[in-house]
Amino acid sequence: MAQVPGCMASPETFPYPVRYRTVRGAWPPRDRAEAEALAPLYAVAARELVADGVDVVSENCNGLMVLVQDRLAAAVPVPVVTSALLLAPELHRLIPGRRLGILAFHAEAVTPEVLRACRLDGVPVAVGGVAGSAAWEEFLRTKEIPGALRPRLEADLIAAGRRMIEAHPDIGAFVCECTLLPPCSQALREALGLPVYDILTVLDLAVAGRFRPSAAAAPPVCSP
Repeated sequence: MAQVPGCMASPETFPYPVRYRTVRGAWPPRDRAEAEALAPLYAVAARELVADGVDVVSENCNGLMVLVQDRLAAAVPVPVVTSALLLAPELHRLIPGRRLGILAFHAEAVTPEVLRACRLDGVPVAVGGVAGSAAWEEFLRTKEIPGALRPRLEADLIAAGRRMIEAHPDIGAFVCECTLLPPCSQALREALGLPVYDILTVLDLAVAGRFRPSAAAAPPVCSP
């Protein structure tokens, strides 16, 4: 897991305390069947975290787990966030008549099935990714951002966003689906002048519903 501030695996990312739990026996799912097979393992980890006193449960990196969002959310009495895309339908209501840009690592991972699971049927979207960028492939491999790598990551993410806007000038906001992208989300906001949402902004919303800003919160991250 990336320990870089801005990534979910780094406690420095959050303005509230977090707890981590590895989902024992899990693997990166490749389709709905594998996500369904993993759901009981994730549910066990989520219940263990709730028993430890946490108030929001999330998961790191396995985008297909959104396909079992309802099952996981039903397994525990606290909010569960499996993807930043869960917020996307409401974000679209804030920008009626415009398109949502979805930035992933591999654009093909945002399948029609994933969009349906996130209630995005009928919502105009454009999907892009950073796969193929030497900088992002290096970050994916090393899970580190040395000083010289950051500007390359930011430049390639901004370039991906600009390509999407060139193809779809009606984009009104972006959602970063991949949990590796948030360390560079601010650079994207500043360069494109559009709202950019990611897993961190969704978790901030989930936590805000449980506690006033001055109170402590503990949304844990479950990751295999």
